[in-house]
Amino acid sequence: MIIKPLNSFYLINSIENYKFHNKIILDLIERTTKSKFDDITYTDWDISPDIHRPYLDYFVNLIKPQLDKITTFLNFKECNLLNTWFQQYYTNDLHNWHHHANCNFTNVYYVELPDPNYKTELYDIINNSVIQLDVKEGDIVTFPSYINHRSKENLSDKRKTVISFNVNFDITDIEKINSTLTN
Repeated sequence: MIIKPLNSFYLINSIENYKFHNKIILDLIERTTKSKFDDITYTDWDISPDIHRPYLDYFVNLIKPQLDKITTFLNFKECNLLNTWFQQYYTNDLHNWHHHANCNFTNVYYVELPDPNYKTELYDIINNSVIQLDVKEGDIVTFPSYINHRSKENLSDKRKTVISFNVNFDITDIEKINSTLTN
């Protein structure tokens, strides 16, 4: 097998007035049905999609401008939100290396990140190294869903809360790509 590196990327977008929005989101998460999943104290990942999630409408409206910006940047015409879930990590919680199937991009929004040591990490398979993301509370990181990533063990006594969501981008804007290449 011949391996030829093809550079990839991740995007970081920040939510304006995130402290205000995060208070509302956390209150709405408190009213959401939760479960324990693997080594994560609270999540709604495995809760039936038929059960109402109080935070979801608010969150989707909040991130829509960011998704529109990403769609335009990547030269697509549509962004389809596939699924969304929250995860709350308490002391000793973690999420081992994994990737997300059946989607183009994975996203993580940092609602609570009191300790920067517990940011999401990406795995670079070509260089066999861990990529430390330069993110903070209020940021959304977007990366190709095939990239392995993890939330390492939370050794602090502070809770970390993220909202993860998967998206597919559809219909490449060929005219825009062609005009960029010919200029």
